[in-house]
Amino acid sequence: MNAIYEPKGAAREYAELACNLYTGCNHGCLYCYAPGCLHKTRESFHSQVIARPGILAALERDADKMVAAGDARRVLFSFTSDPYQHLRYDSDITRQALQIMVDRGLQFEVCTKGGLRAARDFDLLSQGGRHGISLVWNTGPADEWEPRAASVGDRLSAMVEAHEAGIYNWVSVEPVIDPQEAIEAIHMATLCWANEFRVGKINHDAALAAAVDWQAFVDELYPLLLETGKRFIIKESLHPYLQGRPATGGPA
Repeated sequence: MNAIYEPKGAAREYAELACNLYTGCNHGCLYCYAPGCLHKTRESFHSQVIARPGILAALERDADKMVAAGDARRVLFSFTSDPYQHLRYDSDITRQALQIMVDRGLQFEVCTKGGLRAARDFDLLSQGGRHGISLVWNTGPADEWEPRAASVGDRLSAMVEAHEAGIYNWVSVEPVIDPQEAIEAIHMATLCWANEFRVGKINHDAALAAAVDWQAFVDELYPLLLETGKRFIIKESLHPYLQGRPATGGPA
């Protein structure tokens, strides 16, 4: 079993390498694409959460191969499951995985809706790691769309703590469903020490995507990202609306 893999398609825009530690995710996000990709029902995906059998041994093997090859690419935890969920058992799989990366001097990052649950590992993230949060809502709608994820306030608090620990913060503003909520989320994250934004539209729900004026969204988004002075990546799904403007910007 390979633990570290090269993502394909839109996922590769986020990370050259990734590792999924768990099967399933109990945050219950209504827009989650993972059940469809993994050919699971939403009910089973959100209710049956376990650590992947043998994942840590496989990660050690793959990490050792990266070291031997001099591979400096950053590994993302995770695409198809959140590394900081409400787990029904006492598990430190995520922490052990990050420790494997730290012990070998490898670069890594997390992307989570777990909020301050991630803070337990900030000592490891401060050693070559980056802290990413998923944030597409300002406040209220998150309770409906992300029923068991940490609150928006909790996620922003985690960013503040990460910043105080000297950790690089990035924000996944994807999938954008309500443009104004996404704009407000960027405002809030900027105030809470975000270093980078990665923005993408919703693609796997045609009805939701069709309800948005994406040109108007990008026209409002772009000057805001420039104004923040932060690094940003606008994903390919929004490139048709850039009208010649660069898809990346900000500090290197």
